[in-house]
Amino acid sequence: MIVQTAPGEAGPDRTGDTGDSEVDDSLRDEDAAADTALVARRRRRLHRLADVTIGLALAVLAGVGALRWLDSTAYVVVVLQTASPFVAVGLGLLCVATLLLRRWWLLLPVVVALAVAATVAAPAFRASSQPKADRDLTVMSANVWSGRANANQLMDAVRYHAVDVLVVVEATPAMLRRLDAAGAGDYFMVREGIARADTFTGTMVLSRYPLSVRSLGTDPAVEGTPSVQPELDITVPNGSVRLKVAHPTAPLRGDTDEWRAGLRSLQTWKQRLDGDELVVMAGDFNAGFDHPGFRDLASGLADAQRSDGQGWVRTWPFAGNRLPPFVQIDHVLARGLTLVSAGQVAFNGTDHAAVWASYSLPTR
Repeated sequence: MIVQTAPGEAGPDRTGDTGDSEVDDSLRDEDAAADTALVARRRRRLHRLADVTIGLALAVLAGVGALRWLDSTAYVVVVLQTASPFVAVGLGLLCVATLLLRRWWLLLPVVVALAVAATVAAPAFRASSQPKADRDLTVMSANVWSGRANANQLMDAVRYHAVDVLVVVEATPAMLRRLDAAGAGDYFMVREGIARADTFTGTMVLSRYPLSVRSLGTDPAVEGTPSVQPELDITVPNGSVRLKVAHPTAPLRGDTDEWRAGLRSLQTWKQRLDGDELVVMAGDFNAGFDHPGFRDLASGLADAQRSDGQGWVRTWPFAGNRLPPFVQIDHVLARGLTLVSAGQVAFNGTDHAAVWASYSLPTR
């Protein structure tokens, strides 16, 4: 039905409906704009939070990584210098997070820091060993934790790797008796050194080849450590190798100056050597390549595990510690010999893994 209106009579008033619609649209536009602004503010806050978090993480990781160039005896510095593998891993994760969050302006410094960490770590992954060379001498160093180690397992490792010279750090008379009961007395021809009861300072060298003693290394004023650090000549069928045992004081709180003095004394010993002598240094150095003092000592010598391209080697701590092993402080260093192969062996009763290296002597 069509409603008609008389002339002059007003029809239905739709002005109010149009006005309410315009107001509603305006309110909706204002609400949308407010929501957009709120989202933008939240996004800016999240971006700032991400930037601050990434920046702080980068500063901490880069700062800890840079400590490897600081030759200091401050306890905190010495401890943090062992954390470089975690720095490299942390920088890798931080690079991934920066990419995922698209914080492009922070990506460059993160990548630069990661590149530096990778460059520092790279030599440990490049092998220069010669697996096909003849094995003339195999040396193993084992810290037996003041004589607590499992002698049977150690001798099993000695036989398996055909060890010619075994350096027993923290040797005690009781430990030597257990080693002899496990077959060391029949396996090795001679032994030199001093075993000490109820202390970490004893050292004994067991050998299948003749040994000539240059020094038993018992003078703390010379050695820079209370530990016995023998210096011996090993006579192998096709030559002679000079062996120096290393066991500087551990860098515990209050002992870091003595620890650094021990590394310095070993470096002084190395600098007195003739240039063409065949040399092996083996033992528990209580230091690694992230410590400037150890790098100075190892300069001109080849670390067996690094020369074998084994990367992140961990020899401590094992038994009796809540932390998993994370640092290499046991080493076999050599000069003038060709590395054939190397490795490490963990066994019960000690907080160290033993390290071993097989060498080929040059033709003379």
